[in-house]
Amino acid sequence: MRFPETTRVGTQAHNDAVRRLEAAEAEQHQRIEAHRAAQGTERERDAAESLAAAEEQVAAREAWVKWVERGY
Repeated sequence: MRFPETTRVGTQAHNDAVRRLEAAEAEQHQRIEAHRAAQGTERERDAAESLAAAEEQVAAREAWVKWVERGY
């Protein structure tokens, strides 16, 4: 049995999810720049780890937005 989908676009939950995604994307962009700047230095590994964490956060936030939009 499947429950009907009810979109939640435009709700406070959706707006919050989109805002969090945008913040995660901004953080990811900063981590990309930091990683580029750190290439070839002793900070490169830490920068790569921070970038990977930021990428995971963006993926999680994207999934959450889709989940909210589908109304599950």
